[in-house]
Amino acid sequence: CAGLQSFTEDFLTAWVRGWLQKTGRRKVRLSGGVFMNVKLNKAIGELPEVDDLFVFPSCGDETNSIGAAWAFLEDRGLGKYIDSLKTLYLGPDPSETEYRNAADRARDLGWTVSMPSDLEETMAELLSQGQVVARATGREEFGARALGNRSILADPIRPDVIKTINKAIKSRDFWMPFAPSILSEHADRYVHNPKKFSAPYMILAFDSQNGQEVKAACHPEDATIRPQIVSQKDNPRYHRLIELFQRKTGRGAILNTSLNIHGEPIVSKPDDAIDVMQRSGLLHLALGPYLISKPDCLGR
Repeated sequence: CAGLQSFTEDFLTAWVRGWLQKTGRRKVRLSGGVFMNVKLNKAIGELPEVDDLFVFPSCGDETNSIGAAWAFLEDRGLGKYIDSLKTLYLGPDPSETEYRNAADRARDLGWTVSMPSDLEETMAELLSQGQVVARATGREEFGARALGNRSILADPIRPDVIKTINKAIKSRDFWMPFAPSILSEHADRYVHNPKKFSAPYMILAFDSQNGQEVKAACHPEDATIRPQIVSQKDNPRYHRLIELFQRKTGRGAILNTSLNIHGEPIVSKPDDAIDVMQRSGLLHLALGPYLISKPDCLGR
């Protein structure tokens, strides 16, 4: 696997460099499944010929078709109609009825269901105490990365949460690294990004800074980091949650991994989130306006 990774990086960085030299351009736009490989993206971004790098989130074949549509417009002189990508929160937005029915199901399972007056404040407090809290609210994310609306969250300074999430919730291998969601205002504190690439989608990797503060969200071997840089305009409520966590702990980042059991799709509907909670060791779930907790963890 290490040899294959090395070959992939060598081959594709040479390919990108060749095209840049041929065209004289210095801005790179990439899509396609191989560019889910964030270490490859890091190597491409570090090429001296690259001034700007954008990798289309969820780089499968479906995003190649979007790039083809943009190329079609550009080739016909219609580039003025091409707008930049604004958001990846493009999926279903559950209704109040769906949230309420899922909350009723949680009560039937014997779990505690509340509606805190300030849900983000309550979540930030739980996270600061070392609890793992899932969040399923608002529009679902498009693609393979959970960007806060279908996520499992934790304090990134605590290496012990890695075992908790992997063994009790995700049922995945110990070596698979997690990623952080970082306040845009604090990005330079944690991410070495000298070319100032935009990184809101967990698709680019960088060397980390102040790695001990986000140790659980860095790669355990080389301390690289695959961040979601969160701005207030992109996701106001998620940004506020991280901001409240920062006020309590001094850390402007939280560990974020997808809300699912390994090998299964990321949850979509509220009932899906209840299924994951029922089948795993997940103890806290922020579901729409509700906070759902299993009784055996209350007061901890």
